[in-house]
Amino acid sequence: MRVLIACPYPLGIAPSQRFRFEQFLGALEQAGVSVEVAPFFSRPAMDILYARGASLRKALHVLAGFARRFILALRLSRFDWVMVHRGAIPLGPPVFEWLLFAVGKRVVYDFDDAIYVPQVSKANPIAAALKCEWKVDYITRRAARVAVCNPYLRAWALERNAQVALLPTTIDFDYHVPRGRQGSRITIGWTGSHSTARYLDLVREAIALLDQRHEFTFLVICDHDPGFPGLRDYQFVPWRMQSEIADLSRIDIGLMPVPDGEWEMGKVGFKAIQYSGVCAVPVVSSTGSGHEVVDDGQSGFVVENTTQAWVDAIESLLRNPARLEAMGARARAHVEPRYSMHSQRATFLSLFGEGALPC
Repeated sequence: MRVLIACPYPLGIAPSQRFRFEQFLGALEQAGVSVEVAPFFSRPAMDILYARGASLRKALHVLAGFARRFILALRLSRFDWVMVHRGAIPLGPPVFEWLLFAVGKRVVYDFDDAIYVPQVSKANPIAAALKCEWKVDYITRRAARVAVCNPYLRAWALERNAQVALLPTTIDFDYHVPRGRQGSRITIGWTGSHSTARYLDLVREAIALLDQRHEFTFLVICDHDPGFPGLRDYQFVPWRMQSEIADLSRIDIGLMPVPDGEWEMGKVGFKAIQYSGVCAVPVVSSTGSGHEVVDDGQSGFVVENTTQAWVDAIESLLRNPARLEAMGARARAHVEPRYSMHSQRATFLSLFGEGALPC
């Protein structure tokens, strides 16, 4: 069997790709499947894609991406299945997908966010008019199989296609290995990207109040420093793949604040999964899908988005290091049966099979 995976970004860069399909490439090869991954953007394009300005250079990289898709279209006859992750072409209508359907290709459509809801980077405001969110509905209705990350997206997809697999975004438990406590001082932390850094505004007041009562380090791992002026021990670490597990393992209490919105309902609670994987205790908003990942009061806490609720949950861990350690161990054990790569291997492989998809 020969499978083509059409995705937006090069391998090893985007979390949505790394933890949706890239970590299963070895499983496909072990199953005798020949795989070709075809990104739209090149690695040089990624250096400027989310930077402000450089419009001409960005436009040239987009044109180069279209050229790669044109060349790829000439080779479609070689493939038995085509997986489209989020969109074969990030901008504009679903031209490439239309071609796939026109020539009768069996398409697996995979997405891990509510990408049918308008969202755009502030660094690329022109892209807002070119996103064509309606294409998510178009592709979903015509794909042979659809894979989504949580029940909310599955319900949306099932209204358009009967062949929908619930495939949570997963981590490799052989990669997310806890390193143990780094000392007696507790570290509260958050990891994310520039697009979700604004969610930290939900916990700023709570962290400031806790800083007045307790000694702790507040650590942010991100590609953008959101800044926490006034904290006694604030540390910012730029995200790097080479050190991501070592950096993540510094966190004892992992925060996942999420506002209430349709876009946020489409997320899988991946921060909570990552925290749990390294035995950090996740404290998550009751909005979004964090409650699907966290066993409230046992493997972490699910809290309302009020300052007092965040303070109460975090403070209960700061005051009881033994409870913190025990809950961290339970957090890892709790997510492994559902959110580990090994637990979802069969579901991923079934996307390219002939039988019925697992429920």
